[in-house]
Amino acid sequence: MDKETELRLGIKSMLSQYNHYFTRAPHTRYWLVVVDNHFEDCYSFFIYMQRFKAKLTKSYEIACFKRDKGQYEHFLSSLKQHSNLSIEYRDTNHLILPDTEVQQDLIHGHSNLKTFCENQKKPVTNSPASF
Repeated sequence: MDKETELRLGIKSMLSQYNHYFTRAPHTRYWLVVVDNHFEDCYSFFIYMQRFKAKLTKSYEIACFKRDKGQYEHFLSSLKQHSNLSIEYRDTNHLILPDTEVQQDLIHGHSNLKTFCENQKKPVTNSPASF
């Protein structure tokens, strides 16, 4: 398959995923996030959603492809033509507090990660009494 056909199919797939997740649910905020991921050498496009007065934020990847600036510009321009949602740009070279370990994350539904970590340290036995 030639590059042009691959690009066209990739954009079509991204817009299909966008339409699938952008349901226009009432009392829900939607936005797009574009990530320049240097760790995995790719660009990723996400759609985020959050219900009104809810703390939980959901995100769904709608496209991911190898870091190619030309391909990135085509995907981004197609998405901008298709959507009026706000776009947030992120770059893994500029992480927010990349060294700190997450102890509690109320936004993404991990309300008590510290307790979870402590439970993981308990020895696991395969005896019938432990079930």
